[in-house]
Amino acid sequence: MTFLVDPRKVARDVVAQVMQPPPPADLNLWAERNIMFGNESPIPGPYRRETIPAAERILECLGPEHPSRVVAVKSSAQFFKTTLGQIFIGASMDIDPCDIGYTLPTHSVAMSWARSKWKVMRRQSKALTRIFGEVNVRSRDVSDTTLYQETRDGRGRLTISGANSANELSMKSWPKQVQDEISKWEANEAGDPEGQADDRSSAFDWAKVLKISTPLDAKTCRIAAAYKRGTQEKFHVPCPHPECGHYQPLEWSNFQANLDRDNPAKSCFSCTSCGGLIEHRHKQEIIAKGRWVADNPQAKEPSFYIWRAYTPFRDWESIAREWFDCEGIPSKEQRFFNSVLGLEFERASDAPSWEGIRNRANGIDEHGNDVPDVSTYERGRIPPGGLLINVGVDVQGDRVEVHFKAFGEQLRRYTIDYEIIPHFIGTDEAVLALDKLLTKKFPDAFGNFRGVDMLAIDGNTYTKDVFAWAKRHPWTKVIVVRGANSDLAPPLALTKTERKPDGSVRKTQKRFYNVGVSGLKSSLYEVLRRPDPLARGFCGYPKGLDDEFYRQLTAEKRVVSVNKRTGFPKAEWQKDGRNEVLDTENYAEAAAIRCGWYTRTAESWAQLRAEREKVNESGTVDLFDPARDAATTSAHATKPTVRNIADIGRLLNG
Repeated sequence: MTFLVDPRKVARDVVAQVMQPPPPADLNLWAERNIMFGNESPIPGPYRRETIPAAERILECLGPEHPSRVVAVKSSAQFFKTTLGQIFIGASMDIDPCDIGYTLPTHSVAMSWARSKWKVMRRQSKALTRIFGEVNVRSRDVSDTTLYQETRDGRGRLTISGANSANELSMKSWPKQVQDEISKWEANEAGDPEGQADDRSSAFDWAKVLKISTPLDAKTCRIAAAYKRGTQEKFHVPCPHPECGHYQPLEWSNFQANLDRDNPAKSCFSCTSCGGLIEHRHKQEIIAKGRWVADNPQAKEPSFYIWRAYTPFRDWESIAREWFDCEGIPSKEQRFFNSVLGLEFERASDAPSWEGIRNRANGIDEHGNDVPDVSTYERGRIPPGGLLINVGVDVQGDRVEVHFKAFGEQLRRYTIDYEIIPHFIGTDEAVLALDKLLTKKFPDAFGNFRGVDMLAIDGNTYTKDVFAWAKRHPWTKVIVVRGANSDLAPPLALTKTERKPDGSVRKTQKRFYNVGVSGLKSSLYEVLRRPDPLARGFCGYPKGLDDEFYRQLTAEKRVVSVNKRTGFPKAEWQKDGRNEVLDTENYAEAAAIRCGWYTRTAESWAQLRAEREKVNESGTVDLFDPARDAATTSAHATKPTVRNIADIGRLLNG
């Protein structure tokens, strides 16, 4: 009967169909079919590869068909890095399930990412809901917790960890993993966390490790190192002018050369071939035609760099305005380079010559000859422009060192005076002398006397005695500080609790702060090099301070060494001699920050200037030579017996 099918042929067809390999895994296609963004995204709706064309090749490299083992992405902040990691996880769990690790700088950051990023994507994706099940924040299922999640079929497991804990990075095997914000990873109790995380995938020849981060410091940046080891690919775009079409990357140096201060909206790039302007109106067209080009094509692993100029969510005017706002301020420039440009920042490591700073303050040249300098002023006086008066105090075993500073607009600062109280802080004499600091007044160039706005005292040693004195005064007048040496520490951060000697926790009553001294030192050493008194960040010092003051001001150097065990570079500050002047400089700056030195608007400064630099008509004022004011004698008459650094030698020698 000819209408009957040959059963042997049916069997062959079925076997052929079953044995046919699945199509190659396509992470881009998976993302378009399965990822949905909500209102938390600048572009709500389904994922589309044409929105960020640069992401397409990166996802291709993360697919199981690509031979790469490590993929590194260095970019600006808030520029699709974490989204790439989440797509990599989701697609892998659906297409090629296995154990996957996702590591962030700290345990708390890991918790925040799991709750605010990953679970949001899980809720919005039908595929992820199918794979992991519904997100239930009150679930007690041990297979679906905040930091550990299994697929419903048991074939895949996601472990979310903090790099600050060696325990979270031990006893695990991850064929695939994401190392997020690795530039912020710091050594844990077992050493280098990046090496520990890499070891989790070392047993698998087919492993995939995605390293993503915004860069930080040039000499120790992990993502910069990973980028340099790879192919170093940049996204090239064509010149929009039809007669040219030359492909080139969008570079900061090119954009900087075409900045328009009068009209930031006109800031643009220019073609390196024909010189034609590449304006913001061309961006969408040229990026759609862009392609990755490797500067180091012989490298085995792919690495990518991209920055805000390519994002569809921000215009180029925003880049120009942010640069104008931070130019000349080292701390702000670093944030701009890292977060906006996606570039590592070269910090100042060495202080300038202390002799040069001393000579400039005293109005002499390197040969000792007097030179005209309008920036010189007398010790014990507040120079024009010094609007906030703050004090930094360092506590030593036999003395207390005090640095009086004035802070003004454009982040300019001026030392008013430096004193030493020759008593231990726990004595009645020291307490009385410290109390008097808060009532001390200094003459300014306008015939007025002005007192202290806030004092910051070091509480890292003799903490009990420091707090006992500090609590005699309101927290709006006196704060206790301690240095946080991490390069990642913010300039000033409130510490809400502190451990008592017995181990119990006490509240610090809005008084105890951590100070990011590493960043403050780098910024200070950068601005100390600026001789122009009108420059942003200018540092002024009065006549008459001794050489030891300037030696201590410049006593530290930032040294980068390679850890012999981990092979990773680490930077630390090393001092040559005593450094109390530098410490008190930082503490006074901390008090100024607490008083709004970083955040005051131009209008706020103008109002403060009108209030505090109002000419006192009851007395004679000489704005050009305030040292001639008769009030100088009154100010110096209140000095304690020990007034300068040189006197310490006599104290220590009895």
